[in-house]
Amino acid sequence: RPEWGERGGLERAMHGLEVEALATVLLATVEQTEALTEQGLVRVRWSNAGHLPPVLRLPDGSARLLQTEPNLLLGMTVDSARTDSMIDLPHGATLLLYTDGLVERRGEDLDAGLERLRGLLAELGGAPLEGLCDALLCGLLGQQQEDDVALLAVRINETDRPTV
Repeated sequence: RPEWGERGGLERAMHGLEVEALATVLLATVEQTEALTEQGLVRVRWSNAGHLPPVLRLPDGSARLLQTEPNLLLGMTVDSARTDSMIDLPHGATLLLYTDGLVERRGEDLDAGLERLRGLLAELGGAPLEGLCDALLCGLLGQQQEDDVALLAVRINETDRPTV
């Protein structure tokens, strides 16, 4: 997508600076056109470089992982092909982006942690965003925090302005 800047620029910079690291990244944008506004929708477009999938909670209380085929991690090649995914969200939908520290547990299958997150978001996802993030942290981490954790929750409001 041209508005995201030159494709592959970050990977070429990593290579040129001899950064010997790999990174997972999920880059997302929230978009709204006049046509989407008329339909009561907001579009989210994302590209996933080996990161965990976003979780979506719809206004009816259902929640699901937005599983897509991830692209290669950043730093693996200089000119890796990247693909975008997109979904149109109705008012009241909540999208959650997070780091692996929220769901990964030593000695446990990753799918169990992802399912725990999906279920908790379905259950608590109607709460105001600040309270929702706190509840997710408390419900998923307890005293077992082994890694850094970051969350980003976006709710599509009827005012047509996402709340972050």
